[in-house]
Amino acid sequence: MSTLSREDIAKARHKRLSAIRFGGVLVVMVGAAIAADKVALPHWLGLLLILIGVFDVLVFPVMLIRRWKKEDK
Repeated sequence: MSTLSREDIAKARHKRLSAIRFGGVLVVMVGAAIAADKVALPHWLGLLLILIGVFDVLVFPVMLIRRWKKEDK
């Protein structure tokens, strides 16, 4: 079984962070549409999705980076 090079690990982590951030932006957009009554769902659900999306874009990637730094030591 071959081990991954540092470059391969970095590329995989970058892809994962980008996907998480992109997904968070999509969740915020859906939440904003619901909160603006463009979609027939409860207003509170839109606000909740906005909060979850902001967490996915701003907080969760930082948590992952810290975890990866601990694993690399």
